[in-house]
This record gives sequence, structure tokens and C-alpha cells, in this order.
Amino acid sequence: MNKNIRVTAPPPEVMAKVIRAREAIASQQRRTIKCPYCQRNAIVVFQDARGHVQTKCKHCGEEVVFDVLSMRRKRI
Repeated sequence: MNKNIRVTAPPPEVMAKVIRAREAIASQQRRTIKCPYCQRNAIVVFQDARGHVQTKCKHCGEEVVFDVLSMRRKRI
């Protein structure tokens, strides 16, 4: 199967958004949320993450919707 995929640099305004996003998370803590099916790391979220995220596990292939706020670790 021949796939002709062209990869080009994003426009300057998109690159500016990417750079701003990287700078915004540079000082934040990150945490991983595990897949409820295979218990492997599914996604990485930062401390300012809110709401819901849908992802497909790279290992088992299951699609999962996470409520980021309810998936916080309980610290004892």
C-alpha cells in the first residue's frame, strides 16, 4: 500500500500557538491517567486540565472517555 503523505510546516500563526502552549505548561505538574482496561498509561494531563477527554489506548485499542477532574490521585 503506497501512502503519499505530505508533511509541511504549519503556518506561522499556528506555530505561535504551539509555542505559547508549550510555555504555558512548562512549569506545571503532569500526571498520567491509566487505561481502565489494560492499566497502561493512556494519557498525560497537566494540572490545569479540566473537563472530559476521549482517547484510544495505544496498547489495547479501547476507546475511553475520562473525566479529568474525577481521575485525580488521592494523596494521603
